[in-house]
Amino acid sequence: MRPLALLLPFLVLAGCVDNINGHGAARPVVLMHAQKDLDCPSGDIRVSEEFGGVYKAVGCGRKAYYQTLCEHLSCEVKGEGDGPVGWRDRPDQTTPVLPR
Repeated sequence: MRPLALLLPFLVLAGCVDNINGHGAARPVVLMHAQKDLDCPSGDIRVSEEFGGVYKAVGCGRKAYYQTLCEHLSCEVKGEGDGPVGWRDRPDQTTPVLPR
């Protein structure tokens, strides 16, 4: 029984390999964005993964592209014209940060 308990986490991870390495991890979030952007029910939308974290959604006679960036368990999705994913404004470096 003990060896099975040690093997169980690896078996669980083996089933999740696709999402751990990033393939397909953003698909559900892209589908939610596409439903709104394409004004189309999810059953009529086809989502395909392109190169470099880009997804294409096609449905109801419309098409949209989404840039994605997944980190750990969360994915950021931005449509065309929404700016780059992963961009975070950094604090102004001219203002010193004083320790408390």
